[in-house]
Amino acid sequence: MRVEKQSTVWQANSMGKFDKIKLKMNDIMIDCLLSYLSHNFSKEKLISLAKIFEKIAGSKGGINHARRMQWLFQSEHPHLYWWKKILTELHPNCRNKWIKNFFVNGYYGDNLRKRNVFNEKHGFFPPTVLLASITKRCNFNCQGCWAHEYTVEEDLSKDKWREIFTEARDVMGIHIMPIVGGEPFARKEFLELAEEFSDCAFITFTNGSLITEETVKKLQKLGNVFPMFSLSGLKENTDAVRGDGCFEMIMQKMDMLKKAGIFFGASICTTSQNCDEVTSDDFMKMLSDKGSLWTWFFHYVPVGANPDVTLVPNAQQRQQILKAVYNARNTLPMMTVDFWGDGPEMMGCIAGGRQYVHVNPRGDVEPCTFVHLATDNLKNCTLTEALASPFMSAIRNGIPYEDGNLLRPCMIVDRPDVLRGYYEQFKPYETHKGAADYLTNPEIKAQIDKYSSDVKEILDVDWRENLWMTIFPLEGEYYVDRDRFCSKEKPENACTGNCCGCH
Repeated sequence: MRVEKQSTVWQANSMGKFDKIKLKMNDIMIDCLLSYLSHNFSKEKLISLAKIFEKIAGSKGGINHARRMQWLFQSEHPHLYWWKKILTELHPNCRNKWIKNFFVNGYYGDNLRKRNVFNEKHGFFPPTVLLASITKRCNFNCQGCWAHEYTVEEDLSKDKWREIFTEARDVMGIHIMPIVGGEPFARKEFLELAEEFSDCAFITFTNGSLITEETVKKLQKLGNVFPMFSLSGLKENTDAVRGDGCFEMIMQKMDMLKKAGIFFGASICTTSQNCDEVTSDDFMKMLSDKGSLWTWFFHYVPVGANPDVTLVPNAQQRQQILKAVYNARNTLPMMTVDFWGDGPEMMGCIAGGRQYVHVNPRGDVEPCTFVHLATDNLKNCTLTEALASPFMSAIRNGIPYEDGNLLRPCMIVDRPDVLRGYYEQFKPYETHKGAADYLTNPEIKAQIDKYSSDVKEILDVDWRENLWMTIFPLEGEYYVDRDRFCSKEKPENACTGNCCGCH
C-alpha cells in the first residue's frame, strides 16, 4: 500500500535544541525568499523554499510532503506553475498570507507542534481544520443547500466566535478555518474577526453576490480571506440551482478578484445530473483560465428532510470525478481536490475532529458538515471537551475502516451501517429537523444501501488493483493520463508549461 499509517505520519518531529529560535530564523528566511521569488521567480529558489518547509515540519508526514513538493518542482510538474502564479500574480499581502498562514502556520510549523502537545495532554490529536458556519443568514435559497434547514433565532455572538477561534488556534494549532454559512459576507463581523486572527487562513465559501469593489479592497488589505465561489456547472446548471444570472455574476466577481491579486477558487457541487459537464476538460480549463487557484469537488450528499438520493453521483460517476480531478491537478496550474476520491491522501474519512470538525451557527459541534448530529454545544463546553466526547472519539477511532479501502471513506453513503451504529449507540440530537432522515427513514435507507453496494462493487476492485493515486505523484514518478495515472518513465507529452497556460 502506498499510504502510511496515520500513527506514523503524525509522529512528532523537532529541529532539536532551540527549536523556537530556529523556527524564527527560518521564518525570516521565508520572508526574504517570498520577496525575492515575487520578482525573480526561479525553480531553484522555490525548491529552497520547500527545503525550509522540510526543516520546520513538526511531523513525519510534514517532512514527506515537503520532500514530495521538491520532487514536483524539480520535475517541473504543473504544481510548480501553480506556485509561480501565487508568487508572481497575487497581491503581496495575499501571497504572503496564503503561504504563511496556510502552509507555514497551518501545516508545517505551529500546527504540527501544538497538535503533538495537545495529544500528550489529552490522548488524541486535534483536527488541523476548523469549519465554521459563521452565520445562517443568506440572500439566496439554492436548491439542495442544507443551510436553510437550521432554525437559528440568532447566530453565535462575535465574542463567542472569537473564543472558539482562540482555542482552536492557541491550544490546537489550527490556522486553517474554512468559513461557510449561510452567506459569510452577509455577516459584517466575519471580516472583523478575520482581521483579529491575521495569522489564520479563512477559506470562504460564498455565492459571490455580496462581494463589492469595497469588499475587494478590504480583502486585499486583510490578505487572509480566500473566497471560494459556489458553482453547479456552466450557465444553465448554475442558474437552475442558484437563480438567473448567477453564473455570469460569479464570472464577473472572479475577474474582479483576479485583477486585485486575491487568491480565490471554486466549489463545485457534483450531482448525477451535472457530472459530465463539471468533469469535462473544458470546464476545468475554464476555471483555471478565470484565475481559480483552488477547485473543490463535493459530491451531493442526501442531507436534510426527505433528501433526493438519486442526485448522488453513482459508482461509475465516482470514478469519473476522481479521474477528472487527478487529471486537472496534474495538468493545470490549479489545485483541485475531490472530497471523497482523495481519501487515500487523507488516510480515510476526516470527520469527528480527526482532520476537521464543523461548528454550526448556533454552536453545535458536528462531526462533519454533512452529519447534522451533535452531543455538545459550545455555549456549554469548550471545543476540546466536545472533541473528547464519546461520540466524536468513536468516529475518530473507527477510521480507517477494517477493509482498508480509502476510496470509500464516507460513513454516510459508503459505510451507512457505521453512522447508523453511532446514532444508535450515542443518541446524538438532530441539529435541525429532519437531520437524521437518512438514518431513520426506511425508504431513504434502502436507497443509500443500494448505492453503497454499487459503489463497493466497483471501488473495491479499484482499490485492490491500485487504480488510484495519492494527491500528487510520489518521488520518482510522473503523471501520464487519467487512465494510467503515474509511471516511472517521464512521458513524452509531459507538461512543459505551455500546453496548459502554466507560463
